[in-house]
Amino acid sequence: MKDNDAGTGLFSYTQILHLLKIEFSRARRYQYELSCILLEIDRLGGLGDLHGADVRDRIEDSVADLLNRHSRSCDFVGRLGERFVVVLPHTDAAGATLLAQRLHDRVSKLDVNVDDRRHPVSVSVGVSTQDGDESIFFDSVLKQAELALGEVISRGGDSVKLSD
Repeated sequence: MKDNDAGTGLFSYTQILHLLKIEFSRARRYQYELSCILLEIDRLGGLGDLHGADVRDRIEDSVADLLNRHSRSCDFVGRLGERFVVVLPHTDAAGATLLAQRLHDRVSKLDVNVDDRRHPVSVSVGVSTQDGDESIFFDSVLKQAELALGEVISRGGDSVKLSD
C-alpha cells in the first residue's frame, strides 16, 4: 500500500506533485514517455449537498479504492484537491487513454450504497502524455491533462479526452 492520504492509500497533494516532478525528470533524461490521467467525480459537491457528507465521502473512498486496485505497482495515484491523478511512467498516449477509458467505465459501474440507496457515479477524465518533446517544466504534463479535463467538463462531463 502506498503512503496514504486520509486512509485512502493515495499520495497526498504534496507527495504526488513531488513524484510527478521526479518522474518527469527521469522521462526527459532517459527519453521515455510519461502520461498523466486526471479524474474528477461529476457533480460531487451537489451529491454532498443533496445527500450529505457521508455519501460524498463514500463515493470518494470508492473511487480511490478503484484507482488503487486498477493501477500498476509502478504508477502513482494521488489527490490534487478534489481531483484524482494517476501518473503513468513508460506509458504512451494510446496506453494512457485505454486505461483512462477502463477506469471511467469501471467507475460508472460502482455500487455506492448509503442508507439503502444506490448513488450512481460518473467521472470526467483528462489524459496527457509527455514524450520527450520540448516540455521543460514538470507541470506541463499536468496542465495538458487539466485542459483536456476542462473540455470534458464543459461538454457535460462523463467522458474521457486526450489532450491535443
